[in-house]
Amino acid sequence: MLPPPAGVLKLDQNEVPIPPPSHVVEAAAQALAVSNWYQPAALYDEVRGLYAEYAGVDPKYVWLFPGADDFFEPLFRTARAVAVPSPTYFLFEDQAQFHGASLVKTPLRGGEFRLDLAEFLDAARRADAVYLDNPNNPTGQLLLKPGEVEEVLALGKPTIIDEAYFEFSGATVANLVDSWPNLAVVRTMSKAFLLAGLRVTPVIAGRGWRIHYNTVRFRVSLPSLAAARAALYKRDYVAEVVRQIREGARYLREELSRLGVKTWPTHANFILARGRRASPRRCGNTASG
Repeated sequence: MLPPPAGVLKLDQNEVPIPPPSHVVEAAAQALAVSNWYQPAALYDEVRGLYAEYAGVDPKYVWLFPGADDFFEPLFRTARAVAVPSPTYFLFEDQAQFHGASLVKTPLRGGEFRLDLAEFLDAARRADAVYLDNPNNPTGQLLLKPGEVEEVLALGKPTIIDEAYFEFSGATVANLVDSWPNLAVVRTMSKAFLLAGLRVTPVIAGRGWRIHYNTVRFRVSLPSLAAARAALYKRDYVAEVVRQIREGARYLREELSRLGVKTWPTHANFILARGRRASPRRCGNTASG
């Protein structure tokens, strides 16, 4: 059965309930028609180049993975302890637990979920690697500014900054990869680009990350690469998606406030809400229309 289930309002994975535009669907369909062939290296490289242009970085730093978890996997083979904010992206925690890696957690403090930089730096010194989701999931808050991220990078540990919600926050450290070989910035085309089911995760990685080209280029499927190429060539629709999400977030916060539910401002496509007798719970995407 194809998603979403009939009669169900699906909010649990922060997808956007807007179908991809027709030119993206057509590109994927054309690729399906020739899916008896492997995806060519030239297509993988073209999408890398298009995303590099979009991100404002050199194409040599851009890699494509079928989901962030695929990029995280090698990290857990070498890093036995990873510094993270708490709470953080639950699938990263789940993957770490599966591999037996320990998480050195720095709690987000106060009513606005602030990350204390000195405390986080201390945790990072005691870890083998660093992971920071910025904006944070599930709070939707921006945790560190670029200059503060550089203080973390100066420790020399492999550092992943997860910018899955970049299109909504506008905050990035992608421009730092040339200066910091230990930096990797994880993005996604699942949210504002509307390609969640096609699993295209661009990673902007500094020279210190060892990525084997002839392994990773076969991991993203031919239809996924074709859809990503079409989306990046004609990406004006992304701004409209972001506009609708932000408008929906404002409306949802206003209506929840009338019901006595506390919410927090968000830099993502979801909001964090707490009812009068409930613990904090993430509300899913906020697309309107």
